[in-house]
Amino acid sequence: MTYRIARVDPFWWKTPALPAIAAAAGAAALFAAQSGRAPLAVIAAVACGIAVFLATKPALSGVFAVFGLAGGVVTFLAAPSQGLSPLMRVLATAGFSLFYMVLMDGVVLAVSLIYNFFSRAGFGSLRLDLESPV
Repeated sequence: MTYRIARVDPFWWKTPALPAIAAAAGAAALFAAQSGRAPLAVIAAVACGIAVFLATKPALSGVFAVFGLAGGVVTFLAAPSQGLSPLMRVLATAGFSLFYMVLMDGVVLAVSLIYNFFSRAGFGSLRLDLESPV
């Protein structure tokens, strides 16, 4: 059997407002960080993260949260630096897991958007050749 993947759909809520909010909040966070306005940069970055999280299907977010948690446990709990207290190790692990999840959700959304654009433009798409079990 041959299947052609013409479109990748990782979006959960199909509202055009969420990608627009994520892009605007991300741009605002970058601008605020460059101009030295840290509180505004943090607020805009959190708004961007929430919009990206809400735009991605929960299964993807769950997978990336588990990967982020594993990376955080290895980095901050299994091989921690000497200056971190136990509470800070746990908080760093949770923060790393959350940041990794949102970052990878955004990467998947961007990759699927680019893939969908090129596959619709006629540049071809992925083809899976599956063999039936014997």
